[in-house]
Amino acid sequence: MPSPFPGMDPYLEAPDLWSDFHDALAAELRAELNVRLPEPYYARLQMRPELGVVLEAGIPHRIVPDVVVVRPPATPPTVSVAVVEQARTVLSEPVRLTVRTDPLQHRFVEIRDASRGHKLVTLIEIASPSNKRPGPDRRAYEEKQREVLDSDANLIELDLLRGGQRLLPYPDLQVVVESLACDYLVLINRAATRLGTTMDYELYPVRLREPLPCIPVPLREPDPDLPLDLQIVVNRAYDSGPYRRAVDYHQVPEPPLPEPDAAWANALLQEKELRE
Repeated sequence: MPSPFPGMDPYLEAPDLWSDFHDALAAELRAELNVRLPEPYYARLQMRPELGVVLEAGIPHRIVPDVVVVRPPATPPTVSVAVVEQARTVLSEPVRLTVRTDPLQHRFVEIRDASRGHKLVTLIEIASPSNKRPGPDRRAYEEKQREVLDSDANLIELDLLRGGQRLLPYPDLQVVVESLACDYLVLINRAATRLGTTMDYELYPVRLREPLPCIPVPLREPDPDLPLDLQIVVNRAYDSGPYRRAVDYHQVPEPPLPEPDAAWANALLQEKELRE
């Protein structure tokens, strides 16, 4: 069943759901592109590790829940201090801790040209919660972003998260995006427009109540752009996942919606019989 929302479903932004949806969206993007890309282009999934750690007041904090499992001692330690006179044979009770040893996998989509040594033509990035907050994952994203902007590859960035600080590398870009007052944002940067000290951006601001846009996917010149309907791709990722079962639409989404959008979402969910 499709999402009850006409565009992006804000309930999927919750940390315990986003990682799964991010992976599903990347896979659907690859599938849609490989159906429609002309030869010799093809799309493939790539991954880089993420820690899922953000800095809050300078203190590291893991943004993905249920990562650390702490089991206290079976017998709580006594408060009194005893003098040990003989070597003990009964082992002391530790605090047992289970931590994630493998980093999270941040999936993104590459379009490559098989006729030119599999050269990268266009990179499609999907922002994650830890990319949009201070910490090592944001720094890693910004390094990759700068690497692509300094190359001859095109860059598409999908920011489908309302929370956090947007990944905008230039002050002029930040000013314009803030003036748009949008919930979600798609940015396209074409390699051909990087001319000396200037470059062009194509911005697709999206509000919660609107469908996601149909965007151009730039290829190698002089080949024409490929139209990509992001709403169709998001709908397929939702349909193929567990989200209708996993989301409790009676609850408030995370992050919460401002009052006008919350009232609109409440009426929409009541109409869909997902909320009383």
